[in-house]
Amino acid sequence: MTLRARKILLIALAGVLLTVALAISVGPFSVSSLQVRLEDNARAALDRREMEWAHVHFRGQEATLTGAAPNDTAREIALDVVASSTWSGGRIAGGVTRVIDDTTDARTDRGFSFRADVAVNGRVLIRGDATDAAARDAIARFATASFHNGADSDLTLIPGGAPAAEWEEAAKRLLGQLARLERGAIVLNGAQGGLYGEAENPQIARSVADALLTMPAPFRAASIVIPAGAPAIVHVPDIQACAAVIRAAQGTDELRFDTAGIAASPLTEIALRRLGRTLSSCPTNARLSVTINIAEGGAELARQRAAHVRSLLAGGSADEARIIVALADDRQQAITFSVSSIEG
Repeated sequence: MTLRARKILLIALAGVLLTVALAISVGPFSVSSLQVRLEDNARAALDRREMEWAHVHFRGQEATLTGAAPNDTAREIALDVVASSTWSGGRIAGGVTRVIDDTTDARTDRGFSFRADVAVNGRVLIRGDATDAAARDAIARFATASFHNGADSDLTLIPGGAPAAEWEEAAKRLLGQLARLERGAIVLNGAQGGLYGEAENPQIARSVADALLTMPAPFRAASIVIPAGAPAIVHVPDIQACAAVIRAAQGTDELRFDTAGIAASPLTEIALRRLGRTLSSCPTNARLSVTINIAEGGAELARQRAAHVRSLLAGGSADEARIIVALADDRQQAITFSVSSIEG
């Protein structure tokens, strides 16, 4: 081979290598383009399965799945969906080579949550979550001993839960103070607790409220305690505290309307006025959002019900400007509530 021919061959080879390098770096088969395609396909596949909780990102052909899975089955399905979202022939074929599971458990993320309500007969009803079997059993024994008519406890263990002495102590602290009241309810959601109840006299009301000012870290408790014949003793320092006492004040009865009618049922009317009074004790930047189901009776009936609900809440001394009422057609419950900041 002549020197000239050798130079031509080397130039041609260099051109081929440059073309390949450009294709790998910026062309349609480049690493960056492949990563974008894999990520787009995986997200589209998750959307088709309506897995809004799941999020995915890629590094090359390796996927990482994040998000709070509602259960183990949903997690496994999401992993399979991502793995099969693009040709699965491996690195050469340009498919997903690996899916890293970096998801969490939705129930664990939101924190253990339970509530207790004193029934008319003085028996306490406890529902929700427990950190572990020992805590569940300890709380049931404590409640049975603390309430004169005993306890009906049904706490569910959260998958992945672990013993937590502080959580158990916080739950017992709230239950112990609830047992001193004539009627009322407590909630513990994550690290935020709340109590709403009525006391026999101002001395007991003050004692209960003071006892909840000190909780085992990182837990804290808000309270509204109403003594007979005296103003309520209120400790609701912020929006999270307001949400907790609103949940406690709501009660366990299903909120509903008279069949095909505008008016709330008698028990619901009482609960709505109580919620209005509770909102009036919250910080001034707290607002209550109420959603009315339009599935039964249509939009016009729902609008009339919304006006009725607003008037009942305001009748409980709440500022109407702090009450937001909306309609929705995808709700299972007739009335639902949420608390947020006006600035938010």
